[in-house]
Amino acid sequence: MATPESVDILDVTGRWSLNRMLSDSLEDTFALVINVADLQFSFQQDLPETEDSPARFTVKQTIRPGGFDSSNEYILDGKARYDTVPIFGEVTATNSYLTEDGLTTEDTLSRTIEPANGQQQQVIGILKITTGVHTGWTSRTVWGFERIDGGKYLCKYATTTKDNQKATARMVFDYPGVPEAL
Repeated sequence: MATPESVDILDVTGRWSLNRMLSDSLEDTFALVINVADLQFSFQQDLPETEDSPARFTVKQTIRPGGFDSSNEYILDGKARYDTVPIFGEVTATNSYLTEDGLTTEDTLSRTIEPANGQQQQVIGILKITTGVHTGWTSRTVWGFERIDGGKYLCKYATTTKDNQKATARMVFDYPGVPEAL
C-alpha cells in the first residue's frame, strides 16, 4: 500500500511494513548481521521540548521470528548515542536530516528520492549511521520517499560493511496506517 501524499520525510509518523515484492533481497545484508523473516517499523513524531529542539521520533522495530522487538528514539541532531538492540547488541548511532546537497547516488543506491513537501532547504531524507560496538559492522542508512509504479513509498537504503565485505539493499515499506500507541 502506497503512502498518502500528505506524509513526507519531516514527519514519518505511521506504521511501516516491509514489502518484500518491491524490496531488494536482504539475504546479503542480514548475513552480515542476522537473518529475519518479517520487519516492521512504527514511527511517532514527538513534540519538541523547545522551539530550537531537534526533531525526534519514537521508533518501534518489530522483527519476526525471534521477538527482537525494540523501541528507540531517533533524535535528528547528528550526535552519537549508545544503545542496546536485542537483535544487534550494543550499537552507536547518529541520526540527522539529510539535504539534497549532502546526498550521494551511493546513499540511495542510484535511486531518486523526493524532498519534503514545500521545503526550501530541500530536506530529502533521514541519515542514520549505526555501528555494532563489538561486532565490527557499520551501516549507512538513508530513509526517504521514492515513487514506485506511481505510488509513494517510504524506503530504507542501506549500505552495510564488515571487514572487507559490503552489502547493499533497498527496503520498501507499505503504509498500513497510523501507528498504534508506542
